[in-house]
Amino acid sequence: MKKLLSFLCGLFLLTQTAFGATDPAVEYVNKLTDDVIENVLASPAPMTEKLSSFQQKFHEALDLKYIGQFVLGVYWRTANQTQRDAFLNAFMDFTTKSWADKFNMYTGQKITFQGAQKAQKGQIFVNSTVQNNPPAVVVWRLREKDGQYKIIDIIVEGVSMAMSYRNEYASFLQNNNGDLTKLTQTLNEKSATFKFSDNKNK
Repeated sequence: MKKLLSFLCGLFLLTQTAFGATDPAVEYVNKLTDDVIENVLASPAPMTEKLSSFQQKFHEALDLKYIGQFVLGVYWRTANQTQRDAFLNAFMDFTTKSWADKFNMYTGQKITFQGAQKAQKGQIFVNSTVQNNPPAVVVWRLREKDGQYKIIDIIVEGVSMAMSYRNEYASFLQNNNGDLTKLTQTLNEKSATFKFSDNKNK
């Protein structure tokens, strides 16, 4: 999971993008990465301010409710609204810090887009390649609603971010009698004690 998160965060830190035929979904992902680079990564602001900015863009880019519902599966359906809201807040806070801490793993990789494919229920898959050595295939899964795009998953070399979270949390809940409050508390505790790596961004 840590390896996956490290790589995923790198996707938001790409300095060069290129794509062929113009496509609204492709343009959305392209502009998102450019925005993060210009206003977060390249900023001389301290890490705390970068984290705040990253978190704001993270909120705007993701369909958090959709992802939260998916990663909790059956536990989402049995939770009340207060439990759902508390989990989503904890999930976002901890995940944002985890991703932000990977900023220094950026090494200037280039991302190229190969277009987009429409799927069921208004979903779109944007295909791309990160020019690592060797190159890595990355698929951005978007959901279009009311003319707006939101990211609901990122699939790296066939590994789904959302599915990875779902498996991790399902295992935790199964081992803790389905106690969603305990999972939320655990995420909050991890977030409260999170230590950023000693890197150049600090």
